[in-house]
Amino acid sequence: MAWNKLKSMFVVSDEMASSGKSADEVLKELEKYELPPPAGEVPPLAVETPASALTGTIDFQGLYDQAGIPNTDEVESLERFLGGLDENLPDSSKVAAARAFLGAIGKAPKDVVDDAGRKIQVVRAVADVKRTDAEKAVADRQGIIAELQRQIDEQRAAIEGMHKDLESVRSQCTVEEARLQGARVFFGHLGAVTPRQPPAGR
Repeated sequence: MAWNKLKSMFVVSDEMASSGKSADEVLKELEKYELPPPAGEVPPLAVETPASALTGTIDFQGLYDQAGIPNTDEVESLERFLGGLDENLPDSSKVAAARAFLGAIGKAPKDVVDDAGRKIQVVRAVADVKRTDAEKAVADRQGIIAELQRQIDEQRAAIEGMHKDLESVRSQCTVEEARLQGARVFFGHLGAVTPRQPPAGR
């Protein structure tokens, strides 16, 4: 059911879709409508739930089934019913129609509240597990990045050392060559170097 269709019946604002509000902002707004948790313990999330089930498009019904929530689907039945009503009906008429519908299928508003409450526990467990897994994965990769950065810094320092050593050797070679060239030039100007004689008979 579209987000804005749920606005009047499920106290959910369509601002998330229209104004780009984040999930955290919407959840904060919904805190004022929080009801006590449903009676009875509900396993929040099956231990054997694979990580792949918490990635991409989530199969919430499958997770509800794994958590052992009775497959009564009061919330979904009411959603389907409300989806067929005229959007322009006043809220009071929608509430009356919803009560009549629930009575016809042998349910009460409390059944919807409890069904939604049990499923909310699973939904929150999914978010908590995903957050924990994501934080661990991010921390692991940050550790890898830090180690790679350390290696990069080490290699850069080694390269810088090589450049400094190269410049030092070049500087020393230049000084030494200048010293030796100076000796050659000096003695060459004094005539100490005997010119090379051409071979005899030429």
